[in-house]
Amino acid sequence: MTMLTIIQNHCRRTNITVPPTVAGSTDPQVLQLQALLEEEGIALADRGDWQELTFEATHTTLAQENQGAINTIASNGFDHFKQDTFWDRTLRLPIVVLDGQEWAASKAIANTGPTYQARVRGNRLISTPIPSAGNTWAFEYVSRNWILGADGVTYKQYFTLDTDTLLLPEHILLAGLRWRWKKEKGFDYSEDFSDYEHLVSKALGHNGLKKRMNMGDEYSGPRPAVMVPQGNWSIP
Repeated sequence: MTMLTIIQNHCRRTNITVPPTVAGSTDPQVLQLQALLEEEGIALADRGDWQELTFEATHTTLAQENQGAINTIASNGFDHFKQDTFWDRTLRLPIVVLDGQEWAASKAIANTGPTYQARVRGNRLISTPIPSAGNTWAFEYVSRNWILGADGVTYKQYFTLDTDTLLLPEHILLAGLRWRWKKEKGFDYSEDFSDYEHLVSKALGHNGLKKRMNMGDEYSGPRPAVMVPQGNWSIP
């Protein structure tokens, strides 16, 4: 669904004039609907780690502490890291993510490896110890860009064309636009808001693949092992 079609659908359901176009319109009501849809999309994108907004970044390390701007490394509207996805693929080791206190302690102790430690400070990705140049680092991150341009390449937060498509669930965006419009107009929106919250909760619960919950404080990621495939195999 595009920006134009979702606003047209809202207008039909609400029994207001259906606009032939939205982008570039001078109609105050149409402009209000566009702004409310953008408000809804930005808010909905912030509600969880949607798989539709999850991307992978790779980085070739520099032989220095400052690895560069995080918004350049993760170039598609970086918002935040996906937890436990940061790895040095060259060394096949995880990158340990530090907070400010841990970073200060690590610098004081002068850690020399072999595991690299990193954090984001001042929008820069920094590492200790200084890594070797040429290693491949990779991580997943969640983007702020919930809109895809008609070219299928350009991601963005705000609409520029009627043909811009929506990456988040369309029925939720439409429900969100409905209660936000009613709120702006001074109508009762409590039932619509309750229905909307139910849709968001259900969608986030089903979004992407879900692991079995581990209530213990134990690492459940990959470990070194000898893998033996199931099935029939001959013994010499």
